[in-house]
Amino acid sequence: MKRCSAPFRALRRLAGDRSGVALVEFALLAPVFMALFIGVLQLGIYMQNYSAIRSLASDEARDIVVAYQQQDLYAPPDIATFESDFKGKAAVSPYNLDQNALTFTLTEITPSDVNGSRKFTMDIAYSPPTFISGAGFSPITLAYSRPVYVVGS
Repeated sequence: MKRCSAPFRALRRLAGDRSGVALVEFALLAPVFMALFIGVLQLGIYMQNYSAIRSLASDEARDIVVAYQQQDLYAPPDIATFESDFKGKAAVSPYNLDQNALTFTLTEITPSDVNGSRKFTMDIAYSPPTFISGAGFSPITLAYSRPVYVVGS
């Protein structure tokens, strides 16, 4: 019978011992799974906010067109009113966006590419909340732009 030295016996005994293996595996894999979970959660927040911005832009474009149809067609646009209306809508349900992180600009483009209308460009930028900026990621600014046409010359 062959005798093993003491260090080899200790290694064999440790190799056969399974207590604590799950804890070590969890300690190794938990940070990876937590990072994946937080990343997916942050991506979901970005996607929801971008969808909210697009829906809000559509609602505001519709309101701008209706406002022009209800007043003098040749009156200059009251951009400040549209901006405050836009930010007011953004803060409530279903959008729930932070007004301080939102910028809205409405600029007229002349000449319009559609005869008999006025063309405006609506530009929106939003900095959604982030909880991964401490991990070396820079915050993302979501941007959306769309044209708005109103009847009038």
